[in-house]
Amino acid sequence: MRVSELENHDTVRKVLDGICVRLDGKPAAASTVRRKRAIFYNALGYAVAVGRLEANPIDRMQWTAPEVASSVDRRVVANPVQVAAILEAVTALGDRADRMKAFFGCLYYAGTRPSEAAGLRRHDCQLPGRCLDCGERLADVTVSGIGPCQHEKIEYGWGRITLAETAPRAGTAWTDDGQPHERRGLKHRARTDTRPVPIPPRLVELLAAHVRSHGVAADGRFFRGLHGGPLSESVYDRWWKLARKKAFTPAQVASPLARRPYDLRHAAASLWLNAGVTATEVARRLGHSVAVLLRVYANCIDGEEGGANDRIGNALG
Repeated sequence: MRVSELENHDTVRKVLDGICVRLDGKPAAASTVRRKRAIFYNALGYAVAVGRLEANPIDRMQWTAPEVASSVDRRVVANPVQVAAILEAVTALGDRADRMKAFFGCLYYAGTRPSEAAGLRRHDCQLPGRCLDCGERLADVTVSGIGPCQHEKIEYGWGRITLAETAPRAGTAWTDDGQPHERRGLKHRARTDTRPVPIPPRLVELLAAHVRSHGVAADGRFFRGLHGGPLSESVYDRWWKLARKKAFTPAQVASPLARRPYDLRHAAASLWLNAGVTATEVARRLGHSVAVLLRVYANCIDGEEGGANDRIGNALG
């Protein structure tokens, strides 16, 4: 249709109602509706700017996008035992799936976004430990020993990863170089900003095992596709679904529990907050502001209800 037809109230309402429905006829997620409404609004605003429309017709309409949930559903948050079961299930699925184990470990043990973990490079990691045979402290546990001790028994220590870039999928039609993934800086940060994150011994062990078993790409990336390209969302999502089905009971599989790999990041934030880590430190590790952290994860902080009830009871006498 011609842009001028969007002056018609009924036409614009038909478009807005249409973005509330998926291609299969089911209701779209509230976040999807809000995002598409914003895109449509901006497109109409551009039409006004170039003189195709007199005013943005949405401003004259009484139509409200569905409310988007601002906090995490605590039902998706897995506990450490459940996460460990899924990671073991990944290994049980075979070598190709095992390549994703450390990737999922980054989401849980370091709280990274999937796109941040996909862009992680070997030179951005500090993987220390101590040899239990000779007692030598190792700055890099992936380096083989020199001399009689080959450092076969390692006690892994706390390490560090430095997140520098992400590689989200944008599609070949929307990137400058025609590649499906666009390399960019960290979310909500300047292009050259980095975010250092301490990682526990368990993740140091997972990353070291990944290097020994699967190596890294030519550019140092830990995680890559079958032919060496960027790691595809469809690949790790497929292995995640298979591992989740293998590790969980049928009731858990049918529930929202850890339904997406991204839920591992939610589980990490909830674990840290419930362990007593300050909100400022948790926000720094996740790359959030404190305000966003507390708004998103307020429902996932346990242990507060009893103390609050006692204080209220004492005040009431």
